[in-house]
Amino acid sequence: MTSYSKRFGSDHLWTSSAKGTVPKGSLEGGHESDGTPLYVVRAAHGDGVHPGKVNPNSRGAFIAWGGEEVLLSSYDVLQDDGGVAWRPARHGDIPGDAFEVGQESDGTPLYVARASWEGGLHPGKIRDGFRGVHLSYGGGEHEVASYEVLCRV
Repeated sequence: MTSYSKRFGSDHLWTSSAKGTVPKGSLEGGHESDGTPLYVVRAAHGDGVHPGKVNPNSRGAFIAWGGEEVLLSSYDVLQDDGGVAWRPARHGDIPGDAFEVGQESDGTPLYVARASWEGGLHPGKIRDGFRGVHLSYGGGEHEVASYEVLCRV
């Protein structure tokens, strides 16, 4: 596990991975428009730890950062322990049972969220101050006002 693994989401199991590898038992957080599964990840970038997605056919994980889609070769994948559920939210709302999985460089907590985009369902990030989930897709960062947030059950 990477150095941030114990600090964020310590009540859930994260497995270190790289280069598009998805460990058995990982949490499927969505899918591409062709049905290819997308898995929930977090990765260090820009002095923060950011939620994102990995496609098992890719060269790494993708996060939304600085208006762009950033590809990172090393990341942690959330394992599916049955202890989480997706809760609907809109316009920047974050349910009280959402669990923190990372942070911005200034310490602002980040949570996993997902939304429909371009025929798929894509994991991304939400935090206080956002008006929706921030997704990475097609080289860019996109904000979607209606989304689901990953929460404890």
